[in-house]
Amino acid sequence: RGAHRGSVGRNRRWDGESSTAASRWEAMACRWTVGALMVLLHVSSAGAQPCAHNPVIQNVSAILGIQGTVLDSSGNLGGTPVPGPQQILSLPNSDPRRETITLVVGSTVLLNISASWGSQYQNQNLSLYAYEDPGVPNGAVLSTQECLGNFGACNPVLRQFSWAPRLGQAGMTHSMCFLALPKPALSGASLTQCQSPFKCVDLRVVAPELTWVRPGTPLPKQEYHSPVGCHLELCFEAYDASSLYTVDVTPVDAKLPPGASFDTECATVPQSASQLSLFPNVDLLAVAVTATPPVVYAPGRCRRCMRWEAPRGSETQEYSPCFTARDTHSLRAVETCVLIKVPKCKYCVQGGDTLHFINKRYRLNSNWLQLWNANGIGEIASDPLAPATVFGDPDAISNGFSIVNLGPVYSVKKGEDLVNLAYLFRTTVKKLLDVNPDIASPEALHEGMDLCVMPCTDAPFIYNDNPTGI
Repeated sequence: RGAHRGSVGRNRRWDGESSTAASRWEAMACRWTVGALMVLLHVSSAGAQPCAHNPVIQNVSAILGIQGTVLDSSGNLGGTPVPGPQQILSLPNSDPRRETITLVVGSTVLLNISASWGSQYQNQNLSLYAYEDPGVPNGAVLSTQECLGNFGACNPVLRQFSWAPRLGQAGMTHSMCFLALPKPALSGASLTQCQSPFKCVDLRVVAPELTWVRPGTPLPKQEYHSPVGCHLELCFEAYDASSLYTVDVTPVDAKLPPGASFDTECATVPQSASQLSLFPNVDLLAVAVTATPPVVYAPGRCRRCMRWEAPRGSETQEYSPCFTARDTHSLRAVETCVLIKVPKCKYCVQGGDTLHFINKRYRLNSNWLQLWNANGIGEIASDPLAPATVFGDPDAISNGFSIVNLGPVYSVKKGEDLVNLAYLFRTTVKKLLDVNPDIASPEALHEGMDLCVMPCTDAPFIYNDNPTGI
């Protein structure tokens, strides 16, 4: 056991000695490694030359075309036919290493990204790299490097980028970043430590800002009362507040009142006098142009109108047509609705109408004075959205589109029917149905229903057992 203990002790001492020796070897290896690195750095610095200046990535050269702008229909941009491609400028940025270019959906942009070195390094080849993060936008194409130097030298170098923003990319900013590096020289001094500052291009795809023109366009849920025969015209006008997108206005399907019409195209509105902000003035371009490009104006407004005349039988009906304004690419949309009610016991005078003619149309009685008495003075409880016109002269009603009362409105009480009411108002059931075409039959009458009544239209009043007059 003692020998064993001694052996263990010796082993322990050997372990300690081994540990100490390992530490000495690690220290020596570390000194050798540092020395080797110093030698390598010395050799590298001996072969490398300090950079008098670094490569530079120039400001991008951009050409933009907008679908729908009537310019040069034969123009091409990156092999794609686009009306009116023009050179544009990037927007200034607080960081000189970044540039911003504004685009819209429906446009195509072509960028030239180039880098060069000074004449002192004209024989030094460059590589123009694009950062993998953030990369290029979906759907974009970035070409391989093109060498533009003498005898095929890659100094300067060029890469082309083309992109047409699509649905889903509006309202976002897409960035690309680039770096120019010298290629390692096959012989002679190495300048691989010289690299350009990075250059980033931010592509801002503007989304439309759709706005209703008010006043001019009805307010949301605005209420209108349109009596039978009245010509109702409601116009809806919208535009893009960013002045970059064309806007259209359409009715929501199956929402228009029966028989209503809606303009098939936008009404002619004054052309915008402002130039489309995507295209700068020619004298602001950084490069000379051989010909003055045509001016592209900002899109104007769109106004389309609904027209409707309430027919007989639509009394008491309510309609809630809705209308949508959207850009032509369907990126954004805004909607507004109105409420249209057809009041009872009111009629819109048409051109050439007389009280006698109206009396015959509604089969009231042969005495037009009955109708005149209902309209010779102002209404006691006037409908503020469809007030009857007060006439001082019966012959003056033929002015067209004035509103006349056909009689008072009576609210049906519990237990009442048309027979009782015809007797009460000295008229007939038939005449009550004639002036209330929304009531299909006497059985359809119920408590709380509004009834247009024509008192004293059953002449002369003689009590009998047949008040229906049928």
